[in-house]
Amino acid sequence: MNLICCFDEKSRVPRRIKRGAIVSSVLILLVAVCAVALTYAVRSSSTPSSESDKDLPELKIGVTDNDPYVYIDTTGDYAGIDIDIDIAREACKRAGLRPQFIDIFWNDRDRLLKNGDIDCLWCDYSPCYREDDYYWTEPYLTVTVSVAAKKTSGIKSLAYLDGSKTVAVIAGSVSERRLLAGDLEISPDVNIKSYGSAELCKAALVKGYVDCWMADARSLDCLGAQYPGLYRVFADNVMTVDLGVAFKDGYEGEYVKNLNTVLFEMDRDGTTERIVGKYKAGATTDGQGAES
Repeated sequence: MNLICCFDEKSRVPRRIKRGAIVSSVLILLVAVCAVALTYAVRSSSTPSSESDKDLPELKIGVTDNDPYVYIDTTGDYAGIDIDIDIAREACKRAGLRPQFIDIFWNDRDRLLKNGDIDCLWCDYSPCYREDDYYWTEPYLTVTVSVAAKKTSGIKSLAYLDGSKTVAVIAGSVSERRLLAGDLEISPDVNIKSYGSAELCKAALVKGYVDCWMADARSLDCLGAQYPGLYRVFADNVMTVDLGVAFKDGYEGEYVKNLNTVLFEMDRDGTTERIVGKYKAGATTDGQGAES
C-alpha cells in the first residue's frame, strides 16, 4: 500500500499518530491561513453557568476547532454542530462538574494532559489502536465511516479502489491506521494521502488531488450539503468506530467513574440518542466501534 504524507498537525479522534508534507502550494497556503487563525495560545471557553455552578469542580476538556462541527463564535463560546460538545455538557451537568472547553493544537494533546493543562480529550477520539495510551471512559458513541467520491469519477464502491486510486484520510485517524494495517476489504495497492484535518481532506477531494475521501458520516454529510449532487457516498460503509473520553495514562480520580455512570444513564434514558438525532449524523449509541 502506497502512502503519501501531506500534512501533520491535528486529527480528529482517539489516539493517533503522524503524517506530513503538503501536496501543492494551494494547500500550503491554506494551512498557513489556518495556523494564523488559531494562534498558539490555548483558548478556553466555559459553558454559561449560574452562580451556583461556579462552586462545582471544573473539568478542563481539550477540544479542537472543526468548523462547522465545532468552532469558537464571536462571543468566545463554543458553537457549531457538534454532538460531542452537547454530550459533554449534559454529562458534566449530571456529574456535578463545570466543563471548560479548551481549544488545543492536536499535536500538543499529550503534553497538555501530562502537565495538567487539560484533564481529558473529548473530541471524536477513539480507543481503537490506542487502548493503552490513555485511561478511557467506556465508549459513549459509535460513528459510521464511509467513503465519498465525485459522481463523475465512476467510483461506486470499495471494489473500485485499487492501485490507480488515491484515498484521502486524516493523519493518525482510525481510517489511516486500518488502511496501513491492511485489515479493510480494500486493495493493498491503493494510494493513501494523509492530511492534518478534515478540511484539508475535503479540499484535496474538491481540487482533484485525490479520488475519494474516507471519513465519518458527519464530515461526508457536510460535503454533500456544501456541494449538492456532486458527490456519492458509498452505500457499503467501511466500518464503525467507538468514541470515548481520554484521560492521561495512569489517571487516578473519580471523574472517569462518574462520567461512566452518567453516560450510561444518558444512553439508557434516550438523551444521547436525542442529541445524535438533532444532527442527522451517522452515529449510534450502542457503544461499539469513530473516526478519530
